[in-house]
Amino acid sequence: MPTIPSSRRGALSALSVAGLAATAIAAPAQAATRKLNLDDPWDNLTGYLKARSDISGKTSVSWTSGYVYNFQPGRKSQVLMLGQGVKCTACVKDDKGYEFLERECVIFCDPATGEPLKTWANPFTEKTVEVFHIQNASAGGHIDANGAKGPFHMSYMENTGDVTFHDDLFYSSPSRLSVKEYSTYAASDTYEGAGIYHFHAKRADLDNADLTSAPVTTSHTGVRQWLPWMEMGQWPGGVVLPSRGKKLPNGVADIPKQLRAWMEKNSPEFLQAPTMADKDKQRFFYEQFKDHVDKKRKGVG
Repeated sequence: MPTIPSSRRGALSALSVAGLAATAIAAPAQAATRKLNLDDPWDNLTGYLKARSDISGKTSVSWTSGYVYNFQPGRKSQVLMLGQGVKCTACVKDDKGYEFLERECVIFCDPATGEPLKTWANPFTEKTVEVFHIQNASAGGHIDANGAKGPFHMSYMENTGDVTFHDDLFYSSPSRLSVKEYSTYAASDTYEGAGIYHFHAKRADLDNADLTSAPVTTSHTGVRQWLPWMEMGQWPGGVVLPSRGKKLPNGVADIPKQLRAWMEKNSPEFLQAPTMADKDKQRFFYEQFKDHVDKKRKGVG
């Protein structure tokens, strides 16, 4: 074996040390991880809100899109319009859990162009009606990890590195629009419907302690009575609103331009999450629509 001169050995040694140093500098920092136990109330709540929002308190923005269909006995379903949803949320942690702050809207749009609608030609009544978009203010509330209703547990399924949180909600409560007083708009004296939610995340992102908000794809299906502004009264049937979308990595900037421009002009507050000062200022679709009709009847607005 040939002998390497000492001077060359020193040079090679210096190069090796430099190479190791360069490798150490170039190596990416390893993400801090903590395996969440999704059957523990705090971990389940943490994972769910990392998927649904951002546990740091920063605003998280999600967008969904899907067609609105009719469902009626003996009649074929058809596309009525496009519904685009925007949710702006934030989470504030305390010793009991999180205050979940949310503004949510569904803007009804032309299915061909995506342009938000002002009026809609009802194919069933053959009347043109004014569109009233869904805009729910401060729609969240406090979520306890261990509260009066017991330990928090959002249902989930896990398989091969993916986690899907799912929430199946069914509504039945007295309607703000009675058939007697609002027969043109009210399907029933009881408001009934369902909202089926899915939030799909990577387990590694939920366990990544450096991430306060996990990348997520989402889907939502709403089953509703006829929207009151459709002026369908007590016609049998209703509407189905299936949609799918994602949490937007760049927030409001990632909302489709046409929709974002309309919202900036017509409802800019729905492009940001509520603050703690707003948390009790709740306003929901049916009461807003009732106020709208009452003002029209009085000739106001």
